[in-house]
Amino acid sequence: MVGTYRSSLGRLALSDDGTFTAVGWPADLKDATGDPQSRTGSGTWELDAANDSDWPVSFSFHKIDDYWDSDVQGGYYGDGLMVSGSREDPRLYAFLGDPDSCDLVTFTRDG
Repeated sequence: MVGTYRSSLGRLALSDDGTFTAVGWPADLKDATGDPQSRTGSGTWELDAANDSDWPVSFSFHKIDDYWDSDVQGGYYGDGLMVSGSREDPRLYAFLGDPDSCDLVTFTRDG
C-alpha cells in the first residue's frame, strides 16, 4: 500500500513508517474553512482486515488545515478508504456524499 496516490481531488502519500500526508481529502468536513482541494492533512495510517473496521485503510489525522489540530484540540480525526484493484495496482476509494448515489473518488498509485 505504501506509495503516492492521486485522484481528481488531490494527492495522498502513504509512508512505510505508518505516516501519511494528504492534499484534497475527499470528505465534507463540517465547519472547515478554505478550499477543500488545497487543504492539507497529516497523521498515521494502517491497513486493517476488512472485517475488523469500517475501512480497510484507516487514517488518524493529527492535523488538517483550517479544521483539526491535535496539539490544540486533543484526539484525532478518523477517516478511511476502501481498497480495490490488485496488489500490483491498488486503488483506494471513498463515496462522496450518499453512498446510494455511487459518486466515488478514486486514488490510483503513481507509477
